[in-house]
Formats: sequence, C-alpha cells, structure tokens
Amino acid sequence: MLKLISYDFRRSRDRILAVLVIMILFQIGVWLSSGTTIEETVSIHLIVYFVVGTIFLFFAAFSYNRNLKSYPRRLIPVNAIYTVLSPLLLYWLLLLSLLLIGLIHLGLYVLVYSADFLPANFWPVVIRSTLQCTWSAGLILLMVMFACTVARSIPLKGKVWITLAVLFAIENGVAYLEKLLFNNYFIGLDNAFRFEITKASDLSSGLELVYTGSDLIGVLVFEAGVAVLLVYAMTLLIRTRTEI
Repeated sequence: MLKLISYDFRRSRDRILAVLVIMILFQIGVWLSSGTTIEETVSIHLIVYFVVGTIFLFFAAFSYNRNLKSYPRRLIPVNAIYTVLSPLLLYWLLLLSLLLIGLIHLGLYVLVYSADFLPANFWPVVIRSTLQCTWSAGLILLMVMFACTVARSIPLKGKVWITLAVLFAIENGVAYLEKLLFNNYFIGLDNAFRFEITKASDLSSGLELVYTGSDLIGVLVFEAGVAVLLVYAMTLLIRTRTEI
C-alpha cells in the first residue's frame, strides 16, 4: 500500500507543490498588505487553509478514480482494500503537511506579535478541533469515493450525474441519522468550530476559548461504523466489477 501511496503522490506531485507554493505566496501577500494587528487577517488565513484542504480532497478523489479505472485491467496489481485506503491515507498526509505549514505560520506570528494574542487554552481547543476536522474530512472523502465506485459499477452513461446523486443521497442520509440520533447536522465538522471567546477583560488569564460542542463518543462510534461499511462496500464492488 505504501508503494501505491507513493505512486499516487508522484503522479500528483507537481500539482500539489504548485498549490502549496501559491498558498504560501498568497499568505505572505495577505500578511504584508494587512495592517498592524493579527485580527485583520486571521480569518483570511483560515479560509485559505480550508480551501487548500478542500483542493487536496479533490486530488485524492481523482487519484482514486484513476486507480479505479486501472484496477480491472490489472495495471495496478494491488489488493482491493489497498486501492480504497491509499487515497485516504494520502489525503491525511497532505492535511498533515498543511498543518505543519500552519504551525510554522503561527510560529512566525508569535515571533512578530508575541504570544499574547493567543487565548489561555488555545492548544487544547485547537488540537481537538484539528482532530475532528481531519476525521470529518476523511469521512467526506470516503463518501465521495463510494459514490465514484457505485457509478463505475453501473453499466450506464452519465457517470458524473450518478456520482453526484449517490453522494447527495449518502451524505444527506448520514446527516439525517446524525440529526436524529445526536441532534446535530454533520456533527464532526459542526463540533469542530463550536466554541465561544471570553473577553480578556472578563478573565484574569486573558482571552479564553469555551468549547460548546456536544459529546463525541457516540458520534465517533457511529461515524466509524459508517466508514467501515463504506470501505467494505467499496472493496466488494471493486472485486465484483473485476470478476465480471
């Protein structure tokens, strides 16, 4: 599977590096053209990281779709489960690289402005939010991959429309069940950003982030079950399509 991940990365390496370089240059431009306070630019920086993470998701989905086309012809002689898991692991590695760049970015801000602008409990909240976002992004990628697999398994034209229809159905189905069971819509992404900021004037320790999300244990169990079912279903569909 590591060879397949390496193969997928090499195939998309130029585009990945181009996106990272453009992002870094844009972030530098935003910083240099902004005012003297971090509050003026932090929202733009976060949006840029979110957009790049979404672009990486599409890269991973396209890589899976290419491997899916090659699998029946045995151009990529690997196990079906590796074909499913390698794009997911590649995507998480890309998100990890994005996180490392973000930490370097934060370190530069601390050097320039000092760490006084950070809330007192900044790191616990950020770690929790990052883990939730990473997990939810991976689950969304699995849904996209499942939709692509179903579309490739149906001998009909209009693969793109079939993919969109399946993705719409499964995403809304999972969202409905989460709303029914946990009273939230796509609770992973929702919980990741559910916190409030307490003013520094109200606390002796300065700014503080107050987490207001709901409990994650039941949600993680549910979404882990959904992820396992998606991986299992994709593996069966790939093998069945190959045998046919």
